[in-house]
Amino acid sequence: MKQRVITASIIILVLIPIFVAKMVYDINHYIYILGFILTVIAMNEMISLKETGKKLPFEIHLLAYLSVIYLGFMDSFITLFSVPEKYSFAIFPYIIIILTIIMILRKNFKINDASFMLFTIFYIGLAFQTLVNLFLKDQGMYELLYIAIIAILTDTFAYFCGTFFGKHKLCPSISPKKTIEGSLGGTVIATILAPLFAINFVDVAYSNSPIFIIILTFVLSILSQFGDLAASVIKRHFNVKDYGNLFPGHGGVLDRLDSILFTSLCYFYLTELLTRLF
Repeated sequence: MKQRVITASIIILVLIPIFVAKMVYDINHYIYILGFILTVIAMNEMISLKETGKKLPFEIHLLAYLSVIYLGFMDSFITLFSVPEKYSFAIFPYIIIILTIIMILRKNFKINDASFMLFTIFYIGLAFQTLVNLFLKDQGMYELLYIAIIAILTDTFAYFCGTFFGKHKLCPSISPKKTIEGSLGGTVIATILAPLFAINFVDVAYSNSPIFIIILTFVLSILSQFGDLAASVIKRHFNVKDYGNLFPGHGGVLDRLDSILFTSLCYFYLTELLTRLF
C-alpha cells in the first residue's frame, strides 16, 4: 500500500503541471509527445501479454506499432504539423489484408492470434485517438478531467463501498473482489459529484441541461466499470496480475488507464453520435 501511495503521488505531481500548462499556456507539442510514448508502451504491454504464450512474428510487431500510432495520431499530426491530408486514409482494410497474408505465410500465427491483434490495435489506437482529440480541442482538457473524474470516483468509491458494504459478488469469475454493492456505490457517488464539475466547465452536446449531464455521467460510470472488467478478463486469460511494471505498485499503463481509456472512447463517440442525430 505504501508503494502504491508513493507512486500515485508522483503521478499526480507530474500530471498537475501538464494540465495547468495546457489550460493556461495552451502548450501542445511537448505534452503530445507524452501521449505518443504512452500509446507505444500500451501496445508493447499487450504484445508482451500475448507473448507469454508464444512469440509473435516480427512483422506483427511492426504492423501493430505502426497501426496504433497511425490510428491514434494521424488526425492530430495533420492539425499540429501541417501534414498533407492525402496521408489520412482508412487503415482498417489494409490491416485486415496484411493480417490475412501473415496468417497464411506464418504457420504459427493462427486466426485467434490475428483476432487478438486486430482487437488490440483498434482498441488502443482508437482509445488514445479520443484522448488526443480531446486534448487538442478548445477547452478539451475540461472534458478530459470530466472523464478522469468519473473513472476515478467510480473506481475509488466502488472499492470503499465494496469493502464496507459488499456482500454479493459482481463477476466472481472475472474479478472476485468486486461486488454489486461496490459497483452501485461507485456509480451513485460519481453520478452525484462529477456533474458538479461538468455543468460548470464542460462544453458538450446539451451541456446546458443538467439532466443530460447527470444521465451521461451515470452511463459513463457504468461503462467505465466495463472497461475495468474487460481489462481483468484479458489479464485473467493470460494468467497475469498486471500488464506491466512501469508504475511500482500500480502495474503498467493499461493497469492505470484501462477504465479512463474505455470511458474516453465511449464519451467521444456517444457525444458525437448524439450531435449528429440531434
